[in-house]
Amino acid sequence: MINPDELAICKRRGHAGSVHEGWTQCKWCGTWLREVRTVEERADDPPVDELDVRVKLQLNLDRLKSH
Repeated sequence: MINPDELAICKRRGHAGSVHEGWTQCKWCGTWLREVRTVEERADDPPVDELDVRVKLQLNLDRLKSH
């Protein structure tokens, strides 16, 4: 079981930079990590604050180009 407080410290230190499928051990603190993803679909547009950063940037660029 991962202690969420220890994981937060690990992430703040930049240790958990690349977590892929399967278990990966942090080479600095030894915490075992894996990424679990869920794919969701929706018929309408999601709220802007839930968009991926790259999508937000592209929307802003498109808006600037159209003006």
